[in-house]
Amino acid sequence: MSPNDAELMERFGAGDDEAFRLLVERHQKGLLNFFWRRCFDRDLARDCVQEVFLRLVRHRGRWQPRAKFTTYMYRIAENHWIDRYRSRKAAPPQVSLQTAVTAEGGELGSVVPGRSSEPGEAASDRELARKIQAAVEQLTEEQRSVFVLAETKGLKYAQIGEVLGIPVGTVKSRMHAATQKLRKLLEEEARERLG
Repeated sequence: MSPNDAELMERFGAGDDEAFRLLVERHQKGLLNFFWRRCFDRDLARDCVQEVFLRLVRHRGRWQPRAKFTTYMYRIAENHWIDRYRSRKAAPPQVSLQTAVTAEGGELGSVVPGRSSEPGEAASDRELARKIQAAVEQLTEEQRSVFVLAETKGLKYAQIGEVLGIPVGTVKSRMHAATQKLRKLLEEEARERLG
């Protein structure tokens, strides 16, 4: 049976570099997806993932198991994103919907699974994925933070509150605002499409 995250962090704190390698293998893809959904830039997402792991190395031996390791790790990730955002004093770079790719390097359209192999339906699915991406990009940074942690990481509202350092009520209101805004944007897009 493989050790859990807390055991690996304790071993890493005691000098076991193999434990850290296992943590990186276990969480690298999730962090990459977390950052990619914030900026839709694969290279920037990779840089951010490296910075999170570097911060874990710098704080080696200081982690206390007061919360789940993933809560701790995503708190570091969120703080890094905020620091990066503030230091640039601008929104994250926007990318063309025509050139957007997933964190793994595939086309964004491949994120939405096709229901059949019909070319028309596959094109429609890719277009839907583009529209969803465009709608998510229009969320405020606060709304996107909550939405990404809830929808892509599957964190509960209490965990999101811990990661972001905000009350659960604020998490709920931001999530509600995000889903309402996404619904409105996608409904407007559907109305325009239908004519």
